[in-house]
Amino acid sequence: MKLTMKLSVAFAFFFFLAATTTAFAQCTFEILVKTDGRWYAGTDARVSLQVRAASGPTLTITNLESWGQMAASHDYFEKGNLDRFRGTGDCMPSEPCNMVLTSDGSRNMPGWYVSYVMVTQLGQGSLPSMTHRWAVDQWLAIDEPPHMLTAERKGCGIGAVAP
Repeated sequence: MKLTMKLSVAFAFFFFLAATTTAFAQCTFEILVKTDGRWYAGTDARVSLQVRAASGPTLTITNLESWGQMAASHDYFEKGNLDRFRGTGDCMPSEPCNMVLTSDGSRNMPGWYVSYVMVTQLGQGSLPSMTHRWAVDQWLAIDEPPHMLTAERKGCGIGAVAP
């Protein structure tokens, strides 16, 4: 009976360890953000991004610029820019499909017109690379319609190819 108890505890520990290792596996994410080319489309505000799959962890980036991959002197989120970002976060079990993009509306030129956001989770182990592109096509501004600093897009099950 003692042997059975020890084996049960050992198996339970093994399954717990396997589950937590999978739950916290780290993946690399590449993000593209396209600012529209219209007048005053750019912003100096702080931008945050949340992305999640249909289930599993949410990737939360409170300051997207901190993940920036452009030259050190690059001015992010300016008119016509295609800005690139890269960082690590908890792996998603399926395609990233829900997105919330937020501007804090601060600094000079707080309004921002965003064309699109594209997120790729690079393959990790048995997980393949997965990409989703969300058309935003709206102002993140309080003085332009729709008078909101947040754009939320849902699209689970609707993949999109790169531009």
